[in-house]
Formats: sequence, structure tokens, C-alpha cells
Amino acid sequence: MVDTNQDPVKTEESVKKKKASPQKTVSKDKVQDKPVVKKLPVKKEGGTPAKSQPAAKAPAAPRKQTLTTIKKFLKGALSELKKVHWPSRQELIAYTGVVLVAVTFVAILLFAVDSILSRVLQFIIPK
Repeated sequence: MVDTNQDPVKTEESVKKKKASPQKTVSKDKVQDKPVVKKLPVKKEGGTPAKSQPAAKAPAAPRKQTLTTIKKFLKGALSELKKVHWPSRQELIAYTGVVLVAVTFVAILLFAVDSILSRVLQFIIPK
């Protein structure tokens, strides 16, 4: 197989040519480095703005807007529920068993630590 990652053999002539004619790289980004200044519309002497503003829309009925918002939320929730990986019955039983064992272990550990600390405090603070 031929290794294509090898560097080509450099001769003295090619090295001299490169040294004799250095390439100047001009960044095209220098033109874009200048800050962009946006001009604001100038008011006419009559007091009206240069750009006419579009007429404001009539506000939608609050009830209609609420119903559309609720409908949009429910559609989004339903689409997210379709993406959920629901466990099978066997997986559900296994996960429940793991949780019950972990809760029992932590309960026993807390009971033991509480019992030990209460006996230590009985020796320190006698009744």
C-alpha cells in the first residue's frame, strides 16, 4: 500500500522560491470589523414619523385565547407522552422491588444511627 500522508520531498529550489515570494494574506473580515450603524427614521417637520406604523390589531377575546393556549398545551403534552418509553410489566415489578429494597435498607440504617446516637446522649446527659 502507498502511504498518502507522506510529505513531498523538498528541494532547495522550492524552498528558495517560497522564501523569495512570500504570500500576503489579506483578511476579508477586516472590512466587516467596522460596527454597523443603523440610522433611525427622521421625523418630518409636520410631526409625523418617517415610517408609518401598522394599525394595532383588536385584542382577542381572553376566553378564546385561553382555550387556544390550553389546546396547544394538551397537544404538546400528548406528543411528549408518545415519546415516553413505558416499562413492561416485568420491568415495572423489578424496578418496584429495587425501590422497596433500597427504602428498607435506608430505613434500617437511619434507625441504627438514631439508636446509637440516643444511647450516646443518654450517657452524656443523665436524667
